Amino acid sequence: MRLIFVHGIAQQGKNPDQLKQLWYEVLQDNLQLAGTALPADVEIEFPFYGDVLFDLTAQLAQPQPLGVKLKGSARSLVDADRLAFPLELASNAGISPQQIEAQLPPWVREKGPLQWEWVHAVLSVLDQSILLGDITLQQATAEVHAYLNYPAVSEAVDAILSAAFGGEGPCVIVAHSLGTVVTYRVLTALAGSVDVRALITLGSPLGLNAIRHKLPTPLAMPRRVAKWQNAYDDRDVVALLPLDQTRWDIQPSIENFSGVSNGTDNAHSISGYLNDRHVGRWVADALASQA
Repeated sequence: MRLIFVHGIAQQGKNPDQLKQLWYEVLQDNLQLAGTALPADVEIEFPFYGDVLFDLTAQLAQPQPLGVKLKGSARSLVDADRLAFPLELASNAGISPQQIEAQLPPWVREKGPLQWEWVHAVLSVLDQSILLGDITLQQATAEVHAYLNYPAVSEAVDAILSAAFGGEGPCVIVAHSLGTVVTYRVLTALAGSVDVRALITLGSPLGLNAIRHKLPTPLAMPRRVAKWQNAYDDRDVVALLPLDQTRWDIQPSIENFSGVSNGTDNAHSISGYLNDRHVGRWVADALASQA
């Protein structure tokens, strides 16, 4: 059985072998405390797209990036899509429009939110309210926007995951953060050519309207995914919306677990999710499945 880890945002410059080892060790320690362990013959894969996503996102701030003619400035990226993600995070975090407007000069408030200054104002308030460890919200927002809105970015990232998913034999996929979005898109595109015994999503933003509205429609369980299990910490503003019938009206339905207590310095850390007993049991049970 293959166990495929899919990372999230802001992983550029990191060693993928070291990241894979970190994920493995945290999960293995979790299982050992529960009196079990990962199977000795499990094949662990870690498709790494962090550098590709970072480099392509950076190119979008340059004139005529990726063959797409912009207006010669990063300001041309500021539109409704660019602002939707941080605004939804702010709303979920209980941040009021008045708090955002307090960061703006009067002439910007009068013209409305579709401006570069609004993005910085939202991020400024969010940075004071939300901790994401070593990930800046500026970078998180830019990478999410780039992946969802620029085919040259999504195609390059998706190709890396497609190659990993296309290996031989059944697999269990554990995806985190933006990696859950990429995983869903790739599995949908592969149209059932991958035997997935379990898709386990952690800290997923797939409940956000800004994300869901950019996905292939209609929303559906990817073919040959036996079950989809989603875990989140209800303090994680990136992922605090469950993937339930309200937002993901699909069959079979997604199993949600909101009881994760992410004990790291931010509620979005992958280590805190992999250390959860419930998540560990999901992974162990899926890897033991021979159906």
